[in-house]
Amino acid sequence: WRLFVAVIFFGLWRHVVRVRRTSSVKGSEMPNIEIIEARIEDGVLKGGPPPEKIWRSPLEISFSQNVIYPRFTDGKSVDDTVKQIQIVSDRRVAGGDIPQEDEKDCLIMEPPFPTMEAVRWCPKLRDGQGRPLLDEHGGQRRGSEGLFSVDNRRLYALQRAAVAHYPQICLVEVAVITDRNEVLKHLKKFRTRTNGLSITVSEWNGVGRDNARQYSAMRVWDWRSAVARAEAPHGLGEEGAGDAAALLAEAASSGSCGCWEYLDNAGVHRGPFSNWQMRQWWEHGMLPANLKVRPYDAATTAAGRGLEGGTSAGGDVFVPVAELFAKASSPFAPGWSPRATDQEAVWKKCAKCGRNRWEGWSAKDDQWFCANCWKRWESKADWMLGPAVQK
Repeated sequence: WRLFVAVIFFGLWRHVVRVRRTSSVKGSEMPNIEIIEARIEDGVLKGGPPPEKIWRSPLEISFSQNVIYPRFTDGKSVDDTVKQIQIVSDRRVAGGDIPQEDEKDCLIMEPPFPTMEAVRWCPKLRDGQGRPLLDEHGGQRRGSEGLFSVDNRRLYALQRAAVAHYPQICLVEVAVITDRNEVLKHLKKFRTRTNGLSITVSEWNGVGRDNARQYSAMRVWDWRSAVARAEAPHGLGEEGAGDAAALLAEAASSGSCGCWEYLDNAGVHRGPFSNWQMRQWWEHGMLPANLKVRPYDAATTAAGRGLEGGTSAGGDVFVPVAELFAKASSPFAPGWSPRATDQEAVWKKCAKCGRNRWEGWSAKDDQWFCANCWKRWESKADWMLGPAVQK
């Protein structure tokens, strides 16, 4: 019976302690989870504020990425999509109000894809390897504030269509993201190295940092260089190359502005870079006076690229800047962009990764492997016989 009485008293004691703890929790700053009275805010369920719809020229919007793939996620070609963008002059078909200052001589763009989204931001300035540039205090250097697209392939297609109608202003509806969480999500993807003024078209090399780290440029697009060349088609012995409208149509169709590559002090090929970009570097004294350059040709560069990532001689020779621009007002003057070459390559399916690529080599059994897979196997290539043959 003594054990029975002890069990009873122990149970009563635990009950009293539990009651006291509960009563003290109700008045404390850290309540028990069971007695919290939560109230869900309406914004949590409805999401952030909706995007702001505005009308802008694609030429006023910058790229947020450095490299894009020439096809959309659904496999459709960007080049084919450019031809499907309709340009109309009737403002009523847009279904929205265009700012009064933009009413005169404006054309409306009707793309075959959903509304392009953009954010307002000052991106980090990056070097040629994609590393952020720092100021004298160790802080990150920022570019100019502007409107940056988060749909870079759509912007690429829209800019090409707008250049074809230059100098007329083409407007397209843009959804500017205003929700802070959505903006931060997109800012993590910013990889532009030119403050969004140009974009490089290349084959797929991964996502995020992988795609921006190593790539083989098929073409470079910078609408400023394309327009400048059309307004002053006298560069590189191109007298009589055609009127401005024809040159603008050519740039819009090819999706390339024509670009340069140069030899650095170590004899390494650098590029391609647009004429506008080279002019900025030259005017700021960032390039040596004895610099040697040549027009960039993707097919020639890919054919001369070795397994170590270097480039052998081939194509046009590198010419000193002073000799190449002897008749120009200054090196890389507006309108002196090289003519965009036919940079469309034959796409082949890699026997290893199964992706369609345009740069690679054949092995002993005539199987074709992309450059990425080949480099990955370089240390294990003892089963391959003889040198690789570029195809």
